[in-house]
Amino acid sequence: MSELTAEQIVDLAVPIDLQISPDGSQVAYTLNPLSKKDEHGTSNIWVAPIDGSSPAQQFTSGDTKDHRPQWSPDGRHLALLSDRSQRGTAQLYLLPVNGGEARPLTSKDNEKAVEQFVWSPRGGQIAFTSADEPSEEDKKRTQERDDARVYGERHPYARLRLISLASQEVTTLVSGERHIADLVWHPHGTELAYVVWQTPELESGDREQVIERISLAGGEPHRVCRWSGSIENLTWSSDGETLFFLSPISGKPQASSAVYAVSAQGGDPRCIAGGETDCVLGLHSLSQGQHVAGFIAKGLDTQIYQLDGQNGQILQLSPTVDKQQVGDASITTGHVRITEDGRTVLAVTRSSSNQPGQVWAGFAEQGERITALKQLSSHHDGVSGITFAQQQPFYWTAPDGWELDGLLLLPHNVPDGQPLPMIVLVHGGPYGRWNPGFNLSWGNWGQWLALAGYAVLMPNPRGGYGHGERFASAARSDVGGADFADVMSAVDAAIERGIADPDRLGIGGWSQGGFMSAWAVTQTTRFKAAIMGAGVSDWGMMVLTSDMPDFELALGGTAPWDGIDAQRHRELSPITFAHQVKTPVLILHGENDARVPLSQATGFYRALRRYDVPTEMVAYPREPHGISERAHQLDLLRRVRSWYDRWLRV
Repeated sequence: MSELTAEQIVDLAVPIDLQISPDGSQVAYTLNPLSKKDEHGTSNIWVAPIDGSSPAQQFTSGDTKDHRPQWSPDGRHLALLSDRSQRGTAQLYLLPVNGGEARPLTSKDNEKAVEQFVWSPRGGQIAFTSADEPSEEDKKRTQERDDARVYGERHPYARLRLISLASQEVTTLVSGERHIADLVWHPHGTELAYVVWQTPELESGDREQVIERISLAGGEPHRVCRWSGSIENLTWSSDGETLFFLSPISGKPQASSAVYAVSAQGGDPRCIAGGETDCVLGLHSLSQGQHVAGFIAKGLDTQIYQLDGQNGQILQLSPTVDKQQVGDASITTGHVRITEDGRTVLAVTRSSSNQPGQVWAGFAEQGERITALKQLSSHHDGVSGITFAQQQPFYWTAPDGWELDGLLLLPHNVPDGQPLPMIVLVHGGPYGRWNPGFNLSWGNWGQWLALAGYAVLMPNPRGGYGHGERFASAARSDVGGADFADVMSAVDAAIERGIADPDRLGIGGWSQGGFMSAWAVTQTTRFKAAIMGAGVSDWGMMVLTSDMPDFELALGGTAPWDGIDAQRHRELSPITFAHQVKTPVLILHGENDARVPLSQATGFYRALRRYDVPTEMVAYPREPHGISERAHQLDLLRRVRSWYDRWLRV
């Protein structure tokens, strides 16, 4: 048996952006490395036959970032985004499927990236969004360093544009002081629907948004509706009558997501499926009247369904998971297409406890169901010789009676009844979930720690997805409340079952998991080691400094400006209780993190040092909320193991 190395982890690459060809015979996808060796990451485009008759083929070099492939309606070309002309700035390219070089559609000299794009149904045009190019005045200001930033001015609004493939002429359809956040073609190709944000700032994603339509023949936009919550995955029914989208069922941040429908002519959106006991994670159109395809998470499982937009009825498209595979295999992304002859074709990225994500596909004739999937790709030879830890579902009951789920990873060759040092990993979000499948990356230490001899408990406490609105909303204004009780009751269950040694417990996680780790050590001394990865220590400062202030306010409950009597954010902040910490804490953080600014780590580190708590803080230069540079990922993984070994092996 080979021993897993940190290098093998950071050199993994996963298939994303799956797109099935119009005739259902092939699937294109992006192979995306999990780390980058320099400032700009790389990725490349692959194509595989759906029937598995030949191996997947690499279509682009992988020397630059080529991603988001989309088939032309005739299946002869792939459009894609690539930064091959100017690293870090994606432009639109056209790649012949039968051979030849990709050619640029948008100018290689553009300084602003193409953000989104969609083929027209007839294939002669592509709609896309991008910000305006710098004006001569902008260039002069930059050259003369006369570039004071006035907040609220000079927003880089994304414009809705149209490019003709015949002439490569670009036309701007929608401009002004409005940001185009999503777009979709009418099935006849005569008009476009799109989502308008007030500004490009992320906080606009949680505020009032507008859906509009605009005809290619000209004229003013037509407003379809205003909506108080976020709008994602805007989708037009193939009969042109209805627009579908995903949105929080409560209209608030930190809520379960559901499918909404609104008449394309205008009106009030109505919730048609999901959100009460499950969560809808993705949506796209099907060429069947009012039907759309959606990813629905329920418990530990995620499946792909066909949804009837008129009555809300759903039909499962992906094969049913065998009970023995629950807790082992997982679908993370995918695409469904119904071809002209009525076949249903499905392609997904699927992983298991001992195999990283690969492309799998299956199809069924008209009127039949897909019963099995076939593996199409083979991208992970580097870890093929590893015997990974045992992974199984973990169920327990919270103190107030809630039935909860998670995962348990155990090292091999552990004698029955022998309690192990156990590490609790808490997921991010909080609207997230530990999924069955392959649990190993720079930010998911499940297998990395289990192979080092630890029992690894990965609970899904309240606030995550998979159990509907009541479950998801429990974290609003109460982070560290019921969710923390869920985590601790999972620990108690593991101890009662003889899995965990109560004297050798650790906790850790990234983002919301980093918060929960910091919170845990302020509330209990049961943990002997903790790792706070990009975690929150002060909810009030998060409202003041994060790039998603409304979301942080929903979690923390109050803001510093709410007055001296409104102090919920202080009651929920680890920094308030730092004087109670006895547990050694390792703090890991990206220096350029806009979501959870570095000050969250610095403040907690200073507090722990003031009270002589054993602590170390590591900041990674240039890194945002996620760690992407290869050397940094290697450093992080090694520190994680070393920290737990230092305090839990005694």
